[in-house]
Amino acid sequence: MTTPTPQRCLAAADQLLRGSGLLGAAAVSAGWWPRACACLIRLALEGGIDAYWRRVKPTVAACRQGRAKQLMLRGRLGPGTETARRVAFAWVTLSAATHHHCYELAPTAAELRRLHTEVNTLLARLEPEHGTHRRSPRRPDPLAPRA
Repeated sequence: MTTPTPQRCLAAADQLLRGSGLLGAAAVSAGWWPRACACLIRLALEGGIDAYWRRVKPTVAACRQGRAKQLMLRGRLGPGTETARRVAFAWVTLSAATHHHCYELAPTAAELRRLHTEVNTLLARLEPEHGTHRRSPRRPDPLAPRA
């Protein structure tokens, strides 16, 4: 089985949010759509991070730990980088939304739409033409082998 692209995950999540498509109407009537939508958005974010690392440093892309890739993203882009902080916040929020909690409500359509838009923006920022794949010349690459 192949992993779906981030764009396909976001398109499926958009269909769930609109209540259309193959699963949209059934998901809305069954009530499981919020968590499924959050899961699709999180998969898109993780796929975008993987694509970034495959392009920039394939050895990091081979790492199986998503959290480690996020921490290395912060190291690559700089600790104060807005993009790295936004990626971490979106991932934590989506992770919490995908799990069932006895005393918490599922995320609302408005919350999921905001996260959908945020992940779409973050994926665009991680694209090569946006310039986040380049490292600042004043900071050494923490992943480079030491001489």
